[in-house]
Amino acid sequence: MKSEDLSTLSKEDLINRVQDLQMKGCIESNEISKYISYRDLLESTSDIIFVLDKNEHLVYLNSAWRIIFPSRGNEKFGQHYEHYIPIDKKDRARDVFTSVITEGTVFENEIMKTYDENGGVLYFSTSFSPVRTEGGEIIGLIGIMKNITQQYMTQKKLKENTRMLEAKIKEQITQAEELKNLRDLNEELIRDVPVGIFTMDPTGIMLMENPALMVIMGRNPGDSVVGVNLLEYSGFVEGGLAKLFEQSLSERRTIRVSNVNYRPIAGGSELIINVIMDPILDKVGNVEKVIVMVEDITEQAKITKRMNRAEKLSALGVLSAGVASELKNYINKMVMDLNFVENNVERDSPAAEYIDSLQTNVERIKNISEQLVSLSAVDEGDKEICELNKLVTSHPIEVFLKRLRNEGFEVDVLTADDEPTVRATQNQLQQILLQFLENAEEAMPDKGRITVSISTAVEGDMKYAFLTVEDTGLGIPEDNFKKIFQPFFTTKGKSATGLGLMIVSSIVENLGGCIGLKSRAGEGTSIRIALPVA
Repeated sequence: MKSEDLSTLSKEDLINRVQDLQMKGCIESNEISKYISYRDLLESTSDIIFVLDKNEHLVYLNSAWRIIFPSRGNEKFGQHYEHYIPIDKKDRARDVFTSVITEGTVFENEIMKTYDENGGVLYFSTSFSPVRTEGGEIIGLIGIMKNITQQYMTQKKLKENTRMLEAKIKEQITQAEELKNLRDLNEELIRDVPVGIFTMDPTGIMLMENPALMVIMGRNPGDSVVGVNLLEYSGFVEGGLAKLFEQSLSERRTIRVSNVNYRPIAGGSELIINVIMDPILDKVGNVEKVIVMVEDITEQAKITKRMNRAEKLSALGVLSAGVASELKNYINKMVMDLNFVENNVERDSPAAEYIDSLQTNVERIKNISEQLVSLSAVDEGDKEICELNKLVTSHPIEVFLKRLRNEGFEVDVLTADDEPTVRATQNQLQQILLQFLENAEEAMPDKGRITVSISTAVEGDMKYAFLTVEDTGLGIPEDNFKKIFQPFFTTKGKSATGLGLMIVSSIVENLGGCIGLKSRAGEGTSIRIALPVA
């Protein structure tokens, strides 16, 4: 597997980089290798990710395993999974494995207890999913283990300390210093834990918040919202947290909820969070306050979404390419038959008009069929080292740019001094650039300027090449930003297929890159792809 170190990328760059990442085979020496792809993202995550085949043997472990269990980091693949399971957990492990392999059951956020190399207790939030072939056959199991020991122990410790405080109050213990020490311990735990924590009184007013919460919510240290009634904040209500708060008060029990869409008071991007609301009762059993714990899983949720999308695109590509291949012979025969009919019908015949219409529609069917073939991924063996600077001077691109200039467009071509290279096929890169140029041309009915540029940038230990096409055309309405890469979405009328940018997106995914878009209605568009330099 090709190794790339993504650990030095910023959060935003990482999200952009994996936005269109397609999972494609990378596990060696096992039947499962042709169905699963583990890119460098899996090696850089702090979560343990492993894969078992249907015979219950380990076939993959990412580097997080070696960090958490250093002395077991050289475990050889092929071990039975029970080799890694504590004795008291083996029955449950067998039930889970059987359910996933035989029934396709998905297990999410199961709490698992185990021990580190020194006998210390570790808690993991574990998820298990089946690995399927393109035909739907289950051939293995993929597991993700998130270390939640600190969060779990913190919550447990907080509740223990709170119960101790209540017991002391009920017993009217006058040892004020001991109570103060316990309070200080709670405050220290709340202050230092990496999970967002805040408390609310029964009316909904925030009583305190820890530094981690302010970081999650995108607020500066001086921008505390202590004293604000969260029940009056639209984001708290629309995210369903107000309803959960009321439930926690009325039922006086802990409420947990996952994958909540939440827009912070400070504004900015919407977050996806896991929330725990834990009511604290006074001496007579009434709710005195509610402790709320918040875990930001926005990045994890986006990665999961991209992985699911990549899997769907892969299946679509295989199906589309197969259908298109089957249609190819019939389309070619129709073209030949129409050519024969055309040559044997007088141009002033009433049938001539229908023949022209048939030829136009058959040509459109042929075009759609050829585009569908492009959805299937190119084998690694077919890729080569391509110079991006030479792409803009290749024959089809040069011909297209010359026509644009002859028709009155201003065309600028800017190449990179360091002559970057990428692993791809020349046809793929030409198809991407031609699609961008065609879109730019259609966006400028009154002509204008088109700029094609090649550039590079270094992020940490990685170098990236960028291909950018800018125009001064009509621009793209913001409402269409999320739609333009969807299949069959087009604003060009009935003659367009709506497949162009979706196919470009699929190609870029196959090349391990991502696409960026910047546009405003009436001010033009800039579209860019980023690819790792070979």
